[in-house]
Amino acid sequence: MPSFKSARWRMNRRLFLGTSAAIIAVGGVLGGVQVVPYISSGEIQTSASSTATIDVGAGNVDIFDTSVSHEISLQVSQESLDEMLADYQEDGSKTWVKATITIDGVTIENVGIRLKGNSTLSGLGRTSEEGGPQAPEGVEEFTDLSEEEIAQFEEQFAAQQETTDASETGETAENEETRGPGGGMGGGGMGGMTSVDADDVSTWPLLISFDKYEDGRVYQGMTQLALRPGTTVVNEAMALALTAETGQVSQQSSFTTFSLNDEPSTTRLLLKHPDENYADALGNGVLFKADSNSSFTYQGEDQTEYDGQFKQINGDGNGDIQPIINLLKWLDTASDEEFAEHLSDYVDVESFARYVATQNLLVNSDDMAGPGSNYYLWYDYDTGLISVISWDLNLAMSGSTDAGPDDEISMGGGGGGGMRPGGTTDTEIEGTATEDMPDMGNMQQRERPEGMPDMGEMPDMGDREGGGSMGGNQLKERFLASDAFTEIYEQVYWELYEEMYGSGTAIELLDEIAASIPETDAVTADEIATEVASMREWITARTEALAALQE
Repeated sequence: MPSFKSARWRMNRRLFLGTSAAIIAVGGVLGGVQVVPYISSGEIQTSASSTATIDVGAGNVDIFDTSVSHEISLQVSQESLDEMLADYQEDGSKTWVKATITIDGVTIENVGIRLKGNSTLSGLGRTSEEGGPQAPEGVEEFTDLSEEEIAQFEEQFAAQQETTDASETGETAENEETRGPGGGMGGGGMGGMTSVDADDVSTWPLLISFDKYEDGRVYQGMTQLALRPGTTVVNEAMALALTAETGQVSQQSSFTTFSLNDEPSTTRLLLKHPDENYADALGNGVLFKADSNSSFTYQGEDQTEYDGQFKQINGDGNGDIQPIINLLKWLDTASDEEFAEHLSDYVDVESFARYVATQNLLVNSDDMAGPGSNYYLWYDYDTGLISVISWDLNLAMSGSTDAGPDDEISMGGGGGGGMRPGGTTDTEIEGTATEDMPDMGNMQQRERPEGMPDMGEMPDMGDREGGGSMGGNQLKERFLASDAFTEIYEQVYWELYEEMYGSGTAIELLDEIAASIPETDAVTADEIATEVASMREWITARTEALAALQE
């Protein structure tokens, strides 16, 4: 499988080399202090200073080697599972608990696990104190709103939540038009298998931390791993692999047999989670993760105003966010002419063009302009420029295969954020028309009850054509709307098309990925074959649709 593995090596070679150098350095510093992980009956124990870095997976098979089978099991007390669920249902907290994990035969105790995700976790439910569904926070306290306004607000909130949830289960308002071949999102049903069941712990998306309770402990250089929701999510694995294959920063992934507390096994996708080591391997710079509720708008010069907007992954955190603030401040006042002339002073334009083109080519409805604000920002100290890194591609390679470079990719056929002049507008999602919304401007002028979010501080949804109340990102929108960047966007778009689809790479990667998906108690060989066949149909249709646009 040369192409799949070579792309991953290119993307992570600095991490591997850096990890080796770090091990050598630790040996030199500690001198006579011996740091030895040892295995007894498949169980890892460590003997080291709390300041030492111990790689408990160094001697194990590479967790992202797709040429071998992988197996992960977790042992978690029922009390801890109940605590995780109760805390999330009460106030959305994602509580860490202790667990024991076994990875490919190697057992590691006292790892941390917690729920991971946002809209994905809606299947776990959130309840009010009375036990019923939880209303939008603060709505019931708007006593000076009319009953009609409150009803409209609640209806809109519920419609948005249903749309977001449906986007992950393949049941959009216009599902017949937006589903891929085989009738499901995510390439024929893959997206339709990402539902999370509160009563079935094996479906819960989890973040696994090796150093949460043991300082300095890593697994094959990683402090964290993400166990993605859904089974046989071929679309996400494909999107990650294609991103890496085109030389862009991505995350490694592999399929694994997964079981919890010795229950029947299922098939899950394991993903490398961007941690400090991941960020350091990118070069001389600092990495930020955008929060799902971040607005990408200028909030002033006070850096504390951006707490909760961007999480810094590496670096010392002392003023590192200033370049992002500078960009947002400039975007806030720059005219179209200034934007065209000086964007390259702040942003790596070619890299950004490749990011935007890639999201379109992958038909990703939830990128940096989607409702989940799924992206990372990388600030390079050497160039002084900001780049955007993709994240959370579980909705990629789904929906309509016909979208061209000028079309806006969005959930349910609309609402993705940004398009080129002359491109198609959002397709309105039934039940979410903006004209049905109460006057939000009027609401902002009223006294805000304690605990109610300030509407002026909420994410900028943008003034996109065709309505659409979710998502939006001014950087992406202005870039696509500017004639100054049309040439570079079209150039990288069709180069990437050839690399991904025209060359046959997507089909080759699909064959490699398909061979690595394990049959488990919950997922049969026939089900895997069906999902792979549907993904193959989607890729073929996407390739043919784009080829026709070139003629």
